[in-house]
Parts: sequence; C-alpha cells; structure tokens
Amino acid sequence: MPDEFFDRERELAALDAAWRSPGSSLVLLWGRRRTGKTSLLGRFVGSKRAIFYGATEQAPAAELEAFSKAARDALRPSGTDFLAHGHFTDWATAFDYLVQRAQREKLAVVIDEFPYLVDADPSLPSILQRFWDHLGRRSKLKLILCGSAQAVMEELQADRAPLFGRVDVRLQLRPFSHSEAALFTPRLPPEQKAIAYGVLGGMPTYLSRWRDDLGHRANLRHLFGNSASPLLEEGEYVLSNELHEGAGYFRILRAIASGNRTYSGIRRFADIDVQRQLERLIQVGLVERVVPITENPSRTKRAVYRIADNFLSFWFRFVYRHRADVARGLGKEVVDRTILPGLDDYMGEPWEEMCREHIRHMAAKGTLPVVVSSVGRWWSTDNTVEIDIVGLDGGKVVLAGSVKWAKAVESRELERLRRATESLPNRASRMQLVLCARQRLPKVDALCLSARDVFAGE
Repeated sequence: MPDEFFDRERELAALDAAWRSPGSSLVLLWGRRRTGKTSLLGRFVGSKRAIFYGATEQAPAAELEAFSKAARDALRPSGTDFLAHGHFTDWATAFDYLVQRAQREKLAVVIDEFPYLVDADPSLPSILQRFWDHLGRRSKLKLILCGSAQAVMEELQADRAPLFGRVDVRLQLRPFSHSEAALFTPRLPPEQKAIAYGVLGGMPTYLSRWRDDLGHRANLRHLFGNSASPLLEEGEYVLSNELHEGAGYFRILRAIASGNRTYSGIRRFADIDVQRQLERLIQVGLVERVVPITENPSRTKRAVYRIADNFLSFWFRFVYRHRADVARGLGKEVVDRTILPGLDDYMGEPWEEMCREHIRHMAAKGTLPVVVSSVGRWWSTDNTVEIDIVGLDGGKVVLAGSVKWAKAVESRELERLRRATESLPNRASRMQLVLCARQRLPKVDALCLSARDVFAGE
C-alpha cells in the first residue's frame, strides 16, 4: 500500500490548471513532512515535460551539479547545447537556461525541499525574483517550489520578501481528515477506522503502515511494540524537523499529553516560559488553542490547549516514556499492559473531533436539520458543564451534542444533554440535539450518529 495514492484532488486540480494556463506559473507548495508532497508532485508530473529535483542539504556547488544532472536526464541536450557539455555554476545561469528551454514548449520544473537551497544560499530568493520579473514571466515555464520547512516557505511570500506578489498558486498540503484517512484502510469496520485515525492521524506515510487485514492489537504491537518500527522514534523526528530550537517543545507537549491543558498548567509542568513555544506549536499545526465557541478567541482568556496531531498525542502519551522498554524486548508487554488498557480513555478526544468534523461536513452539505455556520465545544465558566458539540447559526446556539467513545449510549444520555444545554448562552428556542457513540444508539428524538455514519461511504 505505500505506493498507492489517495485523494488530493483539489491540489492536483490546482497544479493541472497551472500547467494548462498559456503562460508561466510560479507555484509554492508546502506542508509538514509525511503529508505526501513528493508523491503529489510525482503524480502531477507524470509523463509531462518536466525536471524533478530534490534538494539534499549539500554545498551550493554540489546542489548545482546535481540539479544539472536532473535537467540533463530530463531534457536530453545534444550538440552545442550548453548543458550537454557541462553543469550550471550558479543559479542565475540555471534559471536562464530553463527559460530558454521553455520559450516554445511548456516545461515544469519542480524543486523539492527548496528551503535547503535557501539555507545554503540565502541570496537565492532575490536571484529568483530578478529572473522571474525579467525573463520567467515571459516564458512557458511552470516553476514549482516545494518545502517542508513551513516557516521558510511562508517567509518567501511575506510582505517585502523577494517573491511577494509573484506567486500564482499557493498550496498548503495538510494532513488527511478522518474520512480521507479511511481510504487507506478500506477493509476495516468503521470503529476500527476510527482507532487507526485516532492513533496515526492524517499522515499518509503512517496510515500506509496500518494493515487492514489485522485488528488494532496486532497493529499496535507491530508499529509500537517492535524495536525495528520507524514509528517508535517518529515523534522525536517530527519535532526535530519542524522545530529546531530544542527541548522546550518536548516539555510543552508532554504537559498537554499528561492532562495539563491550561496555560498556567502547562507552564507549571514545563517549568519554563512557554509563550513563544506555544505560539510556534500553534503556527505549525501541532497544538490547537481551544476556546468556548460562544466566546471571541482574541479576547477571552478561557482557553485550553490540545495536541492537534493525533499521532503526536498518542506518541507522547504512550510511546515516549517506553521506548527503552521496547528496545529491550518488552514491546508486547508495553502494548498489552500500557497502551491497550488506556486506549478507550485516549480515544475520547480524537473521536470527539471526528464527530465535530462530521457535523461540519453535514452543515456544509446542507444535510443537517438546522442551518449551522460554525461548530465547536463549550464549557461553563466554573467548568461544571461541558458540551462536546455546539453549533451556531450566527451567534445563536442551534445545535448541541454529546459524544461518547462507548459502544452504546442509553436514552438517559439525551436527558443529561438537555439539562446541560440549559447553561448555554443565547440558545435558540428549539435546538437540534445530537448523540454520538461507536455502535448502538437509542431510539430518541435526536440526531444519532455511530461510527458507521461518521465514516459513511468510506
């Protein structure tokens, strides 16, 4: 399954539209590692006239020589063609050559991990700007710059940056949603699909490792109880690649995974000033700041923090502290005695988010009984009342739901939800109530959703 390609229709369509456009196109594609950027670009290039080059953190001269070889292999120069007899000695020469080869016929040039080249030669964006303004724009060159260093890719587009206002297509590749992730495990029953997504999140590289001919126990033993599994150290790899500055991020994520969700709780657990690190974790999509949906996020201080990446949340909760035990041959015991007993409790939060996302999807399709413009969570100021799903129509509360990672819920859960809604501000006179559980739901006057509904059609 690792070689299979799923979804990404929107991104492929945007790339294809850039290719079909009559003139030049400058495309920026970025996203976290493991989101499938290289696979997407490989699918896009296909049989097109294209150069595909992946930067590898070499010295500038070595990168130019390797890029020259990639161009030579793709374009097959001959005779007196410059590239047939040597290699590029600087990027200005390389870009000038490419535009010559793209005067009459389209040429796609993909530079993967472009931030590596910028690190090696900080003047490269300015060189590219001058080239694009004077020559690139007047050609049929389709230049696609891709990178996993999100801060660098975003800086390229910032106000006063060399490429500001010159990018034709901007694509941020995000992890798959739960319904998209289910494409990797078509043979699993719905609740097993939920477990796979709850553990691995939306990264294609991880999802391709979950075998849909095995149950979750066997998969957990294989992926996290096996000292040879690459996922055992993957959490540390993710952080070292996304965030280069060190251990403060580990402390913050450990704090959140241990149940310290408020700013003060995180700061006490981490024993450092966490403001800057939290902001950076939110910026790269690893942490989410959550506020009651009825409040203004920019004004309220009633915020909690959650690890927004399911894999990292699972890894910090169950794997981080037990890697040495797995390395010593105790992986089966770690899975059976630590992970499996705590799995149902862990699954509560990712299952809640799956259900909220399903309600958002229904709202967008217009299949809810009420019109909903935003969906989130809500809790009272004294923290005595919490409602898992709250839907607003403008500022009016029109939907409220309870989510349980239980196989079944009873009708009394609906009564508990009704009582909880009495604490909601600005609620509609009639609200749509929702109950979510894994398998069985009562026959009550409410919208009832099981895992089969949440993964319907997948």
